[in-house]
Amino acid sequence: MATMVPQTLSASASAGQPARPWLHLQGCVDWLLAGPRPQPDDIQNELLQQRTNKTRTLVVAVLASLLIASLAAALTGATWAYAWVLAELALGSTRIFLMMKALARAKANRRAPVNVSPIWAGLASVILISAGCYQCVASGVMSLVLMAGIGLANLVGGIASRNAGTPRYGILLICILTLPFAVATILSPVPFLFIIGLQTPVYTAGMIFLLLENHKILLDLHHSERNNRLMAHHDLLTGLPNRALNQKLFAEMLDGSWPDAASATSKLTVFCVDLDGFKGVNDRFGHAAGDAVLVAVAKRLCASVRDADVVCRIGGDEFVILLPDITDDEAAAVARRIITRVAEPFDFAPAVRVGASVGLASAPRDGMTGDELLSAADRAMYEAKRRGKGAFVIHSGMAEPVTLVPEAIPFLAAPKAAALAC
Repeated sequence: MATMVPQTLSASASAGQPARPWLHLQGCVDWLLAGPRPQPDDIQNELLQQRTNKTRTLVVAVLASLLIASLAAALTGATWAYAWVLAELALGSTRIFLMMKALARAKANRRAPVNVSPIWAGLASVILISAGCYQCVASGVMSLVLMAGIGLANLVGGIASRNAGTPRYGILLICILTLPFAVATILSPVPFLFIIGLQTPVYTAGMIFLLLENHKILLDLHHSERNNRLMAHHDLLTGLPNRALNQKLFAEMLDGSWPDAASATSKLTVFCVDLDGFKGVNDRFGHAAGDAVLVAVAKRLCASVRDADVVCRIGGDEFVILLPDITDDEAAAVARRIITRVAEPFDFAPAVRVGASVGLASAPRDGMTGDELLSAADRAMYEAKRRGKGAFVIHSGMAEPVTLVPEAIPFLAAPKAAALAC
């Protein structure tokens, strides 16, 4: 999102339209919530959501700042102190409400956009606390000065923990809290109080380094979890979804409303694709060449289907393709394209040639569940192999033949490999 904002602004300026101020503000927010290095969208969202999981830390911080304000009012009786108490009550309750709302939203949908309202509320709260502690030092009451210093140290520690996912935002909060306090103590007429002001920047730098270390640890943890999810649900060789994720995709694509009985569009069409001649590649050229062929075939399969379709590798040289909301004619066109593309020579080994046999099954005609569709498509695929390979077969009761596979594929045993219905 952050990279899109300047493009939008430049486009508006080039069209002669005035740039919208809120776009500049949104760009600042995006930069503030981003980390030192760009991250994948899923990890960036996890880092942003990490703040919502520490509501107890937030409650303690709100109570601590309210305690400081209340003691300042009791010891000084000043108007600014009572105003600080009222502002803390209003802003603290608002922050807790917004954070609880954000937490409920994150539990309902982990991919939901992050609400920036708690971000602005936190910034306003830190500015309020910093101004109040400055007044505590300016009052000259030593008990208030000590209390403000201890309170700021505790709050800065909480910020370094809660904002590990958003280090730029956390650094801004730490600086807003500590630097005005340092200036106030340096300018204070109280003897030797300036020593605290001179030490405060050193403490601030230490907490910033701690925040950055927490960010690195958290980032490594999220990357490890992401890699574990990828390894559990994706084939390590081709990067395609594996058998475990394939079952989940079946459930997702078969969920929801189904087309009318008279509709030519199927809810879901399943391809079982098995490579022809792949065993010979392993035997003749070795397993390294076989792995290279599988990677190349995976890319060709992905390039042959629609954007909405999903290609999975379920083991060996077997692939499953899920095609939602597609007609038989469209599915047949995709199957022809797959067979043609897979049979093309490989640049890295022109002597290596493989083909593809494809079985097709559609819901609801051939089954209503993932297991039923996969079983039907698998039977159709073996029928295609039995009839000469390099063909596709539709699992249905139709007796009419489907368009023939292109004849120019040199490795096919038969000059014409007809694709018939089971």
